[in-house]
Amino acid sequence: MSLSKHFLRVIVFAVCGLFLSAAAHAQYRASIQGTVTDTQGAVVSGATITLQNEETSQTSKATTGDDGIFNFNGLPPSKFTLTVEKTGFKTKTIKGFGVIAEQANALNVQLEVGQVSEAVTVSGDATPLIDTETSNLQGTVTNQDIQKLPSFGRDPFQLLQLAPGAFGDGSQNAGGGCCAQNLPGTNVGGTSGTDGVFKIENGGQITAGGARTGENNYQIDGVGTTSVTWGGTSIITPNEDSIKEVKILTDNYDAENGRYRGAQVQIISQNGTNQYHGSIYFKAHRPGLDAFTKYNGYNNGNVRDANRFNDWGGSAGGPILKNKLFAFFSMEKLDNNAASGTTSGWYETSQFRQLAASAPNAAKFFAYPGVAPNGGTIVDRTCAQAGLAEL
Repeated sequence: MSLSKHFLRVIVFAVCGLFLSAAAHAQYRASIQGTVTDTQGAVVSGATITLQNEETSQTSKATTGDDGIFNFNGLPPSKFTLTVEKTGFKTKTIKGFGVIAEQANALNVQLEVGQVSEAVTVSGDATPLIDTETSNLQGTVTNQDIQKLPSFGRDPFQLLQLAPGAFGDGSQNAGGGCCAQNLPGTNVGGTSGTDGVFKIENGGQITAGGARTGENNYQIDGVGTTSVTWGGTSIITPNEDSIKEVKILTDNYDAENGRYRGAQVQIISQNGTNQYHGSIYFKAHRPGLDAFTKYNGYNNGNVRDANRFNDWGGSAGGPILKNKLFAFFSMEKLDNNAASGTTSGWYETSQFRQLAASAPNAAKFFAYPGVAPNGGTIVDRTCAQAGLAEL
């Protein structure tokens, strides 16, 4: 292939990357709005407002109108620095404050009379943002909560019960944590230690406002992931390292979330920053390291978790072009080597498959890809040949 074709592919890839990054930036829905006043309470018009994202150093500017109001839209959950400048007033800087994800946030600023060269700096921790724009009952699970709190199978949905107004007991079935003990009225349950984020339809075990688990709604970066087959389950469960925040609305949410009357689960993905960062982890789950149950019911023997698997993965993020373009990547892999249990049932033999395929209609049907019988590995041996006694 010629060098010009390679160069053209690189250009096309770069352009596509820029368009995708712009689209990814636009999916954030948080905003900051407020009013700039002086010490007497009079509004200050024409003030220059500079907002800087402390993670990426990206800045936005706005000017207060005649009513002293300013507004910034499309903000990710992050730490910000806000600087207000106006001739005849001291420069006011608020550092290190956060925003409530996916909604409007209020932040009012009061300026003091003085020279612009004089500065007043306030820590964002001293002026926490309070949700005065909505009447929502909600809670947020941050990435620090996800990293520090236990969640069986690394399923982030097990932490949804931390939100006010959400009920979930987080219990597991007997036998050492095979599967989630589902709440009443559950269609599709939660995860176990051997499927975790790989479960196709994952139903977080919480109820909100008296609704069943099947009436919860899930979104990832503003895109709905609730299963159309089973309500209250997400067809995608992001791994813990890929999540920046999980916002759970349990009551009084907006009409845009009116399709489901249960909890509204809004997941915001992690992003790259100006600092290179990453993580790596490995978990080896072995029956020999698990304790037996202290009590397993009358006349039942004690049991323990017999799962045998390795769960490993990691993440990496950082700048591609500093202050302009960033990347983040995470992965997780689960190797399940648990011994299969024995069971009884009807199974397809090689003779059955040959007989079915010989019929005209069946032959046409089985000719379609993916519809042929799949019975696993068939071993054509009698019980005696396998060393088992026939009953």
